[in-house]
Formats: sequence, structure tokens, C-alpha cells
Amino acid sequence: MKPTNLAQALAIDSQLCLPGSAGRLLKQIRDIEQVAPLFRDAGLIKAVKRPVVVSLTVSGIASHSCIQKALGGFIYASAAVRTDLLIQENKVSTTGTDSISELDDIDFEAQRKRLDLVEMRHCYALVEKLLTQSSATNLILIDTPLFIDRDMIPLKRNVRHWAEYVKTRDAIDQFWQQRRQDLFPWHQGGPVLASILAERFSAIVSIARQDLRTEEGRKHLLLSDGFDLSSTSKLEGLDERLMGIGDTRFINGILGNFTRTIAFRMTENRARLEPAKAVEHGVIGFHFRSARAGQIQMAQLAGEESDWNAELLDTVASRLMILDMQNRKKAMPLPQLLSRQQLSILEKFSAYYRQGLNEALRNNEVESTWLSGLDEGFE
Repeated sequence: MKPTNLAQALAIDSQLCLPGSAGRLLKQIRDIEQVAPLFRDAGLIKAVKRPVVVSLTVSGIASHSCIQKALGGFIYASAAVRTDLLIQENKVSTTGTDSISELDDIDFEAQRKRLDLVEMRHCYALVEKLLTQSSATNLILIDTPLFIDRDMIPLKRNVRHWAEYVKTRDAIDQFWQQRRQDLFPWHQGGPVLASILAERFSAIVSIARQDLRTEEGRKHLLLSDGFDLSSTSKLEGLDERLMGIGDTRFINGILGNFTRTIAFRMTENRARLEPAKAVEHGVIGFHFRSARAGQIQMAQLAGEESDWNAELLDTVASRLMILDMQNRKKAMPLPQLLSRQQLSILEKFSAYYRQGLNEALRNNEVESTWLSGLDEGFE
């Protein structure tokens, strides 16, 4: 057989596969176009009114961590920044900022997962500080989950990871015990605490593929958010039509400008979330999109179906969409974007810290400091 170089093989494959790939994509697009109106009629996809004049006080918290190799091991820097915004009749101004940081050495064990937990603690610490200051704010945004998901919980034999998890779990549990009554919906005049996460589509896609004609299939939905039971017959056989459509293409196809999904419970299987006592009061979520070209995001809110209705959820969603900004093809609420910009110095500062650490050890400054005055203690 005559040998073929890679360029020729790829050219041949592209010619052979192109018609089939194009045909499959066109079929998926047609399926989405047919399904989207059904989702809208059933209340699974909801258009949100865009307010003309906005007056809002919002605080956005962004977190970030980085790792640097140092002396055969690792050091890390982790921080969170809060930016407070005041919007008065569409005029935006910053009213304050706050931050928290942590810098130390770290071993190799589950570094990224441990730092995810550290970031959650930092976000909660800044929320706690804001509530302690009794600042009047309508909305508080964080960029970490509200609660610890099952995939973030380590095995007990991973000692350092487990210790970080326990520390974070206890901090979140203490926050909700002490501050729940300061937050909406438990305090009607209190701020809404919302977690904004990007592209976590599994929940709404899984719900869409259930038989929504049955009570079991609807158990995750917040019926108070406007689900139309009379339209469920039109959704028959939907699972088969969605089977060949990927999650990302599906959710991008049904969400347009200023739209959101129906709210859904995230606590149907409560064993997946920690701390258990805090989760007992409920967690709900919905996906939203401010513009067709924008990134889809998910909002997590604390509470149960009895605490929220369609009007309240639309108000939260519209505020999130108004604040939505595009940064390098990633969507982020404006106050979090401003906070993220401050976090850009974290890598440079950790590199500077590593350099100082190397010099201190090379010059024996650390040991000299520890040993200085040792003899004085025996005089």
C-alpha cells in the first residue's frame, strides 16, 4: 500500500466526512428550533423584562488562587475581592472595596480542590464582613458555589484535603446559623445572596429529559415559577428528540436575549450538598442569558419553593442580566469583573513572594531570626 502523509489523509477525510457532519448539525438545529417554542409555552424558558431605569446597590465578590513551584515544593496565593456599586437612575459609581488574602506553602495533595475550598471561605468571610457593617445593599454576588457539592468532598484518608474541607464546611455552617435572618427571603428587606457560576448545564438538561407529565418528572421544578401543566402533553417524546443534541448546543439553542430557565431545586438529593443543616432550608437555581452572543450562567439562591415566586425570580434575573458584562468572551456581573481585575496581581505577587523566600533561605535570614535572642532566654 502506498504511504500517505498526514496532510493528504486529513484532506481526504474532510471531504468524505463533511456532508455527514453538516447534515447531523442541521438536523440538531432543526430539532432545537422545533423544541424551543414548546419549552417557552410550558414555562420552562421565560423571557425577562428589561427595566428602562435601574436603581440598585450591589456587591460583587470574585476569588482566585494560584500556585508557584518553590524549592522543590509549592507555594500558593489565594484571595477574594469585594467591590460595592451604587446604580442611581442608570448612573454607576463604586462606593467601596474590601479584600482578604492567604499566602503559604502547600504540598501536592489535591491542590486545586483544596484551593477551591479556600476560595469559598474567603467569599463567605467578605459577605460576613459586609453584613456586619450593616451596609444597605440589594444584591450580593459570589463566584463560588453556595454549598459544598459531593464532588468537592474528599476521602478521610486524604488528611490535609479533609482538614480543609472540615474547616470550610464549619465556616459555611456557622455563617448560615448566624446570618440567615439577615438575608432575603428570611428578611424581606435584606439582600439577596446569589452564587453566579458559568456553564453548569446538567441540571436543566436532565430536567428537560424527564417525563414532565408525571409528578416524579416534575419534582425538581419550582411549579410556583409558572410551569404550565396544560402544555405537558406537547412535551411527549421530547427525550428521543433531544438524545442526539449535546448539552451545550441544547441550552444555547433554547436561551435567547434576556431569557432564563424555570427555577429548579438543587436539594432533591440533599446528601450531595454540605453542610447538611444549612442545606435543609433549600437551594434553588436557574440559568440565564443577557444576550444571544453572551455566555450562559447559572444563579444559585438559598430557599425553598415557598420562599420564591416567578416575580421575585424575574427581579433577581433582570438585575443579573443588567449587570452582565463580557470580558474575553466570558460573562461576569460588573462588580465581580471589577473585583477580578484587582486579582490580576496575584500571580505576580506570588512570584515576588517566591523570590523573597528563596533569598531569605539562601541568606539564612529565617534561621537567624528564629535563633536570635535564644541565649537571652537563659540569662
